[in-house]
Amino acid sequence: DSEITANALKMLLNEAFSKRTDIKFDGFNINTCREMISLLDSNGMGTLGAVEFKMLWLKIQKYLEIYQEIDYNHSGTIDAHEMRTALRKAGFTLNSQVQQTIALRYACSKLGINFDSFVACMIRLETLFKLFSLLDKDKDGMVQLSLAEWLCCVLV
Repeated sequence: DSEITANALKMLLNEAFSKRTDIKFDGFNINTCREMISLLDSNGMGTLGAVEFKMLWLKIQKYLEIYQEIDYNHSGTIDAHEMRTALRKAGFTLNSQVQQTIALRYACSKLGINFDSFVACMIRLETLFKLFSLLDKDKDGMVQLSLAEWLCCVLV
């Protein structure tokens, strides 16, 4: 059972998406691929196995469906307002401040968010929610972290 590295994942996904005509897309960058691996890497080796890759592929298909539905004019990017709708459709309930931060962080040119940035954002949010859930021992919506713990969380 071979493992997929971030570079191999980038090549594999970009090859698969290069054949599609239903989305304007320049491909996934290496950082997005690293984020994907970070979310699903069950053995901590920085790679994905076949089962993890299948899970990732299903996530990407779900995100593509949301993205295409939200990109009303088929421009290849979504704006901050459309991003709010996409976040809700993806199951994230976030306040306005967080939504604004996301729009600023993931927008490329002219405040447009391309598919690579959209997927990177969705994967990052999943990772952060997963980490918070693991750290919220009392399930009270609060966590207390040392500086080192917090740094490890945000650098994942």
